[in-house]
Amino acid sequence: MAWNRRAPEAIVAPEPLSTARWLGAGLLMAVVGIVFFMLAAAGEIPVLGTFNTWMLSALPLLLWLLAFSARAYRYGRALGRFQFLTDEAAEAGSAWNQWAQRNMAVLASCVVLPDQISAAALAQGADSLPPRIGTARRIVSLPAEVGRLQVGLDLLLKGVQPMLAGLTAEHPVQVTLLSDLAPEESEQLRSAWDGCCERLVPELATVVPRFAHALSPDWIEASLKKPGTHIDLILVLQVNGEEKYSDGLAALLLCPDVLADLEHLTVEARLLRPMPLALQQLDQELPLFLQTQSQARSATAILADSMHWKASLATLLSLNRVHGGELRAECQWIQESLSGLPGPMSHWLAAALGADMARHRQRPLLLITREGSQHWISTLTTGGSA
Repeated sequence: MAWNRRAPEAIVAPEPLSTARWLGAGLLMAVVGIVFFMLAAAGEIPVLGTFNTWMLSALPLLLWLLAFSARAYRYGRALGRFQFLTDEAAEAGSAWNQWAQRNMAVLASCVVLPDQISAAALAQGADSLPPRIGTARRIVSLPAEVGRLQVGLDLLLKGVQPMLAGLTAEHPVQVTLLSDLAPEESEQLRSAWDGCCERLVPELATVVPRFAHALSPDWIEASLKKPGTHIDLILVLQVNGEEKYSDGLAALLLCPDVLADLEHLTVEARLLRPMPLALQQLDQELPLFLQTQSQARSATAILADSMHWKASLATLLSLNRVHGGELRAECQWIQESLSGLPGPMSHWLAAALGADMARHRQRPLLLITREGSQHWISTLTTGGSA
């Protein structure tokens, strides 16, 4: 379900007074008054002699003045209402824009995908990369069997270690370990985490991580509604897909924009508030998204997490162009075609890759992902203000 924003009521400006028409009518009334004066003075119409000549002559102009005053009053009221409704609509639109621009600041990120897919590699041209659609790809730097968790955590923590080292005790870190491991393997993950913390990030040794198998993009909405002083470290370990889906590793060090701006933290990218999207109502919901999250119209590229989006990309590009967007047909990427079959954490892997791409390209980027049956759209921007 998309954002529940009601389209503003169409406001039509009142028709202004026609200066030429009213001046013409005034001149006509003046002529009629002169004619009345001449007829009354000549005495050719006896009944006119019963009236005061000057009052009779002024009557047409007085009637015109009353009619003009009534019309001007009605126009003034209509114009005042129009200006009031216009200001209210502008204020409501601005409030919605500010709400949609809220974001999770990406303080640091790291993503490791099969075949060394990265933002730098895509910047050199995705056409030179072999298609990986329908294949389950492995990360060659991970051991084939034993030690995959340990090596994967090492790669991720080394990627965000410099930023973690710079955080003070005033900003406690909450760690979420997203993995596709079976429940009986959770102890292995806990042991691997303890070992990596002791060697690489001793400042996190006392942190008790949260182990999870899924994390919806709706988590961003909840985090923005209740910002705190803590910083979230999300570690994604998708290493158990075998032939069902590809490997993927990602780390995202996130905090609400309010905290990042207040503490003047270094921000690499910004993940703006995501919107749920119904593909069957794309022609209605995408315009709503573009009107509300104005930064989305500045995006020149789009990243999708799976081939599921391929049939909708042409419609997305067309609607984006109609509503003032800047998407380029040559700047669209589908992660599945680059790194193989998507897994249960593909939306977070795409978010981490998108953050790197926005930082590398220094331009906003649209991100479209799927989590189960729910679809999401968001904007990734550079580290400046959203």
